Amino acid sequence: MSRVALETTSGDAKIVMYDPIPEMLGKAEFKIENSPALISGVFENMPFQDATFDAVLCGYSLRDAIELPIAISEMQRVLKTGGRLIIVDLGKPDGAVARAFVSFYLKYVLGLLAFAIAGKPGLKFRTLYGTYLRWPQNARLELMLREKFSRVEFDRVMLGGAIIVAAYK
Repeated sequence: MSRVALETTSGDAKIVMYDPIPEMLGKAEFKIENSPALISGVFENMPFQDATFDAVLCGYSLRDAIELPIAISEMQRVLKTGGRLIIVDLGKPDGAVARAFVSFYLKYVLGLLAFAIAGKPGLKFRTLYGTYLRWPQNARLELMLREKFSRVEFDRVMLGGAIIVAAYK
């Protein structure tokens, strides 16, 4: 996502990578001239001043927030006026049939596919199901974002099992 942000801004962006797991930050590859700042911390208590960032990008990470409403408030707080929160993540469909299908896929199929492709390291994908269970349904997440942002574009793909969101401050 950082690479896309840099391409979008013609390289005129300062990237800050923020993750609760220091080991994840250590796995980041840097193929850019100015290496990004690496800061470890949680969504619910971001160590940045108000109105610091033009954009906050969450790629498959927001679902790991401990207190989602607080995390959303913090991201809104650190965004400049007119800034954007971009979320790419799992979705939890609102409809019971689609939700059951996505649940089944995450609980049973994904782990087997990942194991078949990657061997034992692929088994880590089984943990997504537990995260998915805690994640709100798409309509509830959209409502939470609308409470804090002036405009929310919420796209549901793959039966609502994946989401792409742009929320504007």
